[in-house]
Amino acid sequence: MQLSPALIYRELSAVYPVVSGENMSLEPTLGRPSFLTEGEVPVPGKLYILSKEEFSAYSVPPLPGTLFLIVGMGGRLSPQNQIQVDAPTVGEVYNQVQRIFDRYDAWQRELSESRLQGQSIQTLLELSYPILRHPLVVVGMDFSIIASVHGETVEMVRGVFGSTESTYSVVTSLKQNEEYRAARDRDGYFYFHAEYDGANSLCVNIKKYEQTTYRLLMIDSDNRQDLTDGFLLEILAGLVEHALLHNTSPLSMKDQAIRTVLYTAVSDRTADYVTVSQRLEASGWRSSHDYLCIVLQLSYLDQKNLTVHAICSYIENIISGSCAFQFKDDIAVFVDLTLSSMALTDISSRLSAFVRDSLLKAGYSRVLLGHFNLRRQYEQACIALEVGSRRNPSFWIHRFNDIAFDYILEQATRKLPGYMISHERLLKLKYVDEENGTEYMRTLRLYLDNHLNAVQTARDLFVHRSTFLYRLERIRAVLGTDLTDPEEILYLMLSFRLMDRESPESAPLEQEAPGVGDGIRPVVIP
Repeated sequence: MQLSPALIYRELSAVYPVVSGENMSLEPTLGRPSFLTEGEVPVPGKLYILSKEEFSAYSVPPLPGTLFLIVGMGGRLSPQNQIQVDAPTVGEVYNQVQRIFDRYDAWQRELSESRLQGQSIQTLLELSYPILRHPLVVVGMDFSIIASVHGETVEMVRGVFGSTESTYSVVTSLKQNEEYRAARDRDGYFYFHAEYDGANSLCVNIKKYEQTTYRLLMIDSDNRQDLTDGFLLEILAGLVEHALLHNTSPLSMKDQAIRTVLYTAVSDRTADYVTVSQRLEASGWRSSHDYLCIVLQLSYLDQKNLTVHAICSYIENIISGSCAFQFKDDIAVFVDLTLSSMALTDISSRLSAFVRDSLLKAGYSRVLLGHFNLRRQYEQACIALEVGSRRNPSFWIHRFNDIAFDYILEQATRKLPGYMISHERLLKLKYVDEENGTEYMRTLRLYLDNHLNAVQTARDLFVHRSTFLYRLERIRAVLGTDLTDPEEILYLMLSFRLMDRESPESAPLEQEAPGVGDGIRPVVIP
């Protein structure tokens, strides 16, 4: 194994007083040491050990990739390729350097043997920790931890990765960090300095099909910004990449079974719901339990940063009895409320800050009993998200119960505009108001909204009760009804809501009026 001059300097400085020139090379160009004999011409890429007197006699020129270990202090140093070592003898330094090479060669052999035996990424990190001496983490670009050694001692790991309840604020910050996004395209090792304490790290991207999918981090809690271990980290990253291609870390059989069944229930319209129910029962999600579905609309940053898995893990961690998975361009979350023992308000409060700070939007279904409405609950959540986002685009969370009536009105007007399905004689009442300056439409609407309470309606209109009753008679005459039929009252109230939805441009009542009812302009009743 070849080592770099910078690494040799660091290892020797732990044993002897050493002095070197500036800018020690980080490139691993050096093989095992040798002595420079009399008359020998130094060649590039070699590590030579010699005494101070021998070095003075040879007049050695600077050579790229070559390192001279000079035993003895004093004299002028070349900027890059010389290290003075304060040691008793040349032989002692030679043996010490051999031990350094033995140590790193043994580490490389252990890593290779570990991979040949099919051992885990975790094992690779554990073997490397004594060499690199800093916490090591392999993390997916969706912020999910693959393996970690001594990462639990670092605030960054606890606060960012692992999809815990405290992760979302820092994960969101990273997703919006331009430097972090730019680092995805980096090749080789690089130092990443984050804006929060404890997150600085020496990194190597691990790519698949030219796209970064994982990252190996050596956490620099001391903020040394030292790149000496960079080439060692690249060696480790190469073996981690091999392990990622050949090893898998499956979910538990129970969790995988629930996720598979729910995905089938949502995606397959022809799924046998009896079979779905039986499989959920076998996994502990009973047909006697209450269920909720939540759909999260992914942001552009989540799609770009591949953070879907981290979001799913986060939700499953903070909401007990939940199962989250990606479906199409959204995340579907099903919650067994009976198993969870969490109230709906608790779930909403836990998710609300995360949804807002992560730039997501969420749709909530109604709570329903059993397994036979799981797909319909998913559709409810999608409808809540779609209709709610149009109705209140500034809101982060939309519940189906809040938009159900709007959804009914939208469905009613899919083929015909609202003014064409509204109560026919209500349109006549509208024309009467327009031609005579009356307030029959407002009067009727208040009357219906007040549940046919004449006294309250007169108060709301600021008119005498007799005046209101006179208007009511005129209204009944235009409508041709005594306003006692419950279905007609419902139709009138619905018609008002439908007419509210129509803009003046989309409801050309003047042009349509001759074709309404008896085909003539409504008769004016003063």
